[in-house]
Amino acid sequence: MSQITNIIELQYKLLEELKVTITQEKSALVEQSAELLLSLATTKAKLLDDLKMNDELLASHSELSLLTSDSVLSEKVNSAKKLLAECQQLNIENTSLIELNIASVKRFSQALQVSRNASSLTYNGKGKTSTISTLGNNLKA
Repeated sequence: MSQITNIIELQYKLLEELKVTITQEKSALVEQSAELLLSLATTKAKLLDDLKMNDELLASHSELSLLTSDSVLSEKVNSAKKLLAECQQLNIENTSLIELNIASVKRFSQALQVSRNASSLTYNGKGKTSTISTLGNNLKA
């Protein structure tokens, strides 16, 4: 096996690992498991770095032309490209889930603030609304 074949096969293996990681990331998002998400983010970043490094090796390889002229290598490249497209699609779906989760957390935060403000609402001596945080500040003993 030539060196360029090894690099292509390693790229494919890394892409398979990335797909598994992105799929696990989706599950962690659905389950809202922050610890697992952080762990998967680290794994995903390392895989992406490794993919980038291998891509640079391929781009500067002396036998680069074999990737298009050799039918076996060309098929391996096409398989890797298809797997990359799958990873990108899954990642887009995860991005949408992340955005939905962020929006949900914001709505929850706003609801908590409204609830806090509504339960602490009172009136001062002049009949104006006031919050509990100001109660007792004007006491003189």
